[in-house]
Amino acid sequence: MAPLEPEDLLPGEQYVLRKKANAVIDVREAGLSRLPFDGLMGAVGMRGEEAVGGRLHLTNLRLVFRSHAVNRVRGAFSVFLPCVEEIRNTSSGVTRRVTVSTAVQEFTFVVWGVPRLIDTVDRYRAGFDDAYLPEVATRVLAEPWKVGDGLQRSGRREPLGAVLDSAHGRGDDFAAIAADLARGIDPRSARTEMTGTLQVVDLLTRAAGRRPPRS
Repeated sequence: MAPLEPEDLLPGEQYVLRKKANAVIDVREAGLSRLPFDGLMGAVGMRGEEAVGGRLHLTNLRLVFRSHAVNRVRGAFSVFLPCVEEIRNTSSGVTRRVTVSTAVQEFTFVVWGVPRLIDTVDRYRAGFDDAYLPEVATRVLAEPWKVGDGLQRSGRREPLGAVLDSAHGRGDDFAAIAADLARGIDPRSARTEMTGTLQVVDLLTRAAGRRPPRS
């Protein structure tokens, strides 16, 4: 599911670039068992972590990670550019890494061309007009499946579209919809599985003119 096609874009969204990337997840946080070679991962700065292979896509509105099929967790998630508070180079040794921070989550990707990626993301972040947030939120609520459900373990799935069913007919009461979404998160879910919902909660809260609480 790595490719991002034109039909995957939101109305008014424009494609910028695509890069092969690995999303770094905490093995315990994702509810996964340790791999036999986990003890060797410290040599590349990834002790207790796992790299989920896929592609990282940048548009004028968001970063989208989509995994390849051959991973222990699979899926996609979006990080909306107006929700990004910081993007920084966290490379260590031979491993090229970039970390993206929002109010509710932090994401690390192993990817080549980190300086160019940071510069490009920062340029589009700076060019985003916050007055446009409610319109983006409305488009996301209309087509939530384009955001991605997060990285899911086999057999565990809580599609974002299903969670957003309660949003129909609620208009632009973004704060109330965000609160309902947050309450609807399954507490048994791993943090990697909640990513899709958490990022939409962040976007809707900002669209309502509020600041999301740090998790």
